[in-house]
Amino acid sequence: ALLDNLDDVDAKWKKPLKQMHQSAIRMKNLIKDLLLLSSLETETPTGQRDDVHLHALLHEITGDTQQVFTKKNHNYSIDCERNIYITGDRSELYSAFSNLLSNAAKYTPKGGKIDIRTAASQAFFDIEIIDDGIGIDMQHIPRLTERFYRVSESRTTDTGGTGLGLAIVKHVLARHDGELQIHSLIGMGSRFCLLYTSPSPRDKRQCRMPSS
Repeated sequence: ALLDNLDDVDAKWKKPLKQMHQSAIRMKNLIKDLLLLSSLETETPTGQRDDVHLHALLHEITGDTQQVFTKKNHNYSIDCERNIYITGDRSELYSAFSNLLSNAAKYTPKGGKIDIRTAASQAFFDIEIIDDGIGIDMQHIPRLTERFYRVSESRTTDTGGTGLGLAIVKHVLARHDGELQIHSLIGMGSRFCLLYTSPSPRDKRQCRMPSS
């Protein structure tokens, strides 16, 4: 309410009010992510699955991410056939893909490139999110999906992340018989690969992850 009437507020309080607002947003996001992660860890999947149009889902998530990171002016590309459907919980899949794309946007400098690619056959498919951002040192990669794991505190401060995004991705994929692979080098960008298993939806094209 105070921010809505910032012109009437004493100048010395303007910066503290904005900081309070940012902290409140971070707390809200943290609580939201904690609740989601808790439900993913403790609730048994209902077994209810939808045929999710992958091309439409990826375009929706990309558009939402562009709106959040408008000032960064990233270049996005989506390489996905229009006739691919995956079977799963749409809201969970949205959360997983959105977390990965937001992660790429956070750590890719202004004007950088983010590619979304899919590779499919009758046996399997994978979804890759590739950026030309700052990259991640190899020593950190095995722990990235742990709760609250930080590569460095400065990255957290700069991006305002909750530290739960990749943990959420890991659990969503586990509930869909999938897995996450991460490849990255400092200064060379990152590639997040989602290997996903999906039961065959009628006569629509579908793909399965090869058994491990």
